Amino acid sequence: MEHDNGVQQTIDGYAATMLTNYLGMSSYALVTADFLHTFPDEVRLMWPTPLSFPKVLFFALRYYYVFVNGALSTVCEYGRTYLEAERKVDEGNCRAPSDGLPMGYTPEQCRTTFLRIGVSSISVMVASEAILFIRVYAFSGKSNKVLIYLIFQFLVIHAPTFVLLSRFLSSVKFVKLPIDNIVCMPAEANSALLSGVFALLLASLLLVMFIMMYLAFRKHRDLNSALLTVFYRDGIFYFVVLSVLAIGNIVVNIRAPEGGLKFLLVQSEVDMHGILSTRMLLHLRECAERDRRVAGRGRGGGTVADAFEYSTTHATEDWHRVGRHELSTIKFGANPLETIDTQFEPSEAPIRLRAIRGDDWHASG
Repeated sequence: MEHDNGVQQTIDGYAATMLTNYLGMSSYALVTADFLHTFPDEVRLMWPTPLSFPKVLFFALRYYYVFVNGALSTVCEYGRTYLEAERKVDEGNCRAPSDGLPMGYTPEQCRTTFLRIGVSSISVMVASEAILFIRVYAFSGKSNKVLIYLIFQFLVIHAPTFVLLSRFLSSVKFVKLPIDNIVCMPAEANSALLSGVFALLLASLLLVMFIMMYLAFRKHRDLNSALLTVFYRDGIFYFVVLSVLAIGNIVVNIRAPEGGLKFLLVQSEVDMHGILSTRMLLHLRECAERDRRVAGRGRGGGTVADAFEYSTTHATEDWHRVGRHELSTIKFGANPLETIDTQFEPSEAPIRLRAIRGDDWHASG
């Protein structure tokens, strides 16, 4: 009877694990589709820009979560690769992976692979949040106070996140199952710790969203700009999607029975972090390109418009003189001086526009 119960639990766990793995593979299919869809925009908008920290972070995150993390979470999900399993079939040691999922690992091999996936996944989410924090700093107008707070929040949130994740990964155990040659299934794990990880990430999202709302109300409420529209639209969408997934992961970890179902939405949230953070930067860069074409500025390089970050600040002197806000940029290197002479209609007064990388546009008679 005890053996029968063990077999039934194994079958139930297998069904839950397979469902989780298939959902993870579906999520990776979305990652692949998004990469192919946005690759032309990446080439057009990102490749020509000068090297900068945001650009390095963009490419490191984008290609890591698409190729490295994707390979870890799908091709090698909890077992051998397909080709290795096929080789074991030829040797008579492993059942053919007809469903495309690897199988046949020992408990220790399963645990090692699980640890690797866990560390890789949290790295993707932390890098994605770093991009979000840089974006908020730009939105603040390069405020030193905001920068100090964001660094403080980043450390306060993510230090305990890594601690909780480490304790969770240490609690995961795999055992020898009564049925041979099936996918790895965690037999034991302290899922409350994983819920804590997602709760901290949700808290970080909430705090960043409140900062964005505060800055929008206090600094930019009188500024009508397509750039700010992109900030608002993408920021709200990013917040809503990831908040829903984080809450879903917390609920599933608490309410789902022991087994693979507790990890049902984990890979989906990891992938959406990568997709949304890189798409936000592409949208900002596209907005910059469109604004330059409208303004007749051509293709410059190196300002925040070119490095996909923007800031809006109070231009103090102009604010007291004409009562309006002025867009400003973050510096990203040197730029040659460009001078354009034009005529200001209808007065026909000449205006000289001078653009220096990283500085605002100024007009002088």
